[in-house]
Amino acid sequence: MALKKISDTPVGTRCAVRIYRNAEFDEYVVKTVVNGKVQGGKDGGYFTSDKADARGTAAHEVEKLRQRPACAAGLGRRRKRHSRRR
Repeated sequence: MALKKISDTPVGTRCAVRIYRNAEFDEYVVKTVVNGKVQGGKDGGYFTSDKADARGTAAHEVEKLRQRPACAAGLGRRRKRHSRRR
């Protein structure tokens, strides 16, 4: 199964949703990754022949990941700026 990554959306520092294209089977695969592991096992993911469906599913998965504590860590963090005194 030769997959070509067409989209990668990081969520926080430990999670991501990726969309792959499998030309051999004329389908798209949406994979959710948490802490470096694909959810659902090695062959886990959502398979569809419709690109718009794959993008919609990926957007839904991103929203779900934002609710997970392991993925939410790192979201919204900003470095503190130190003001200079003159």
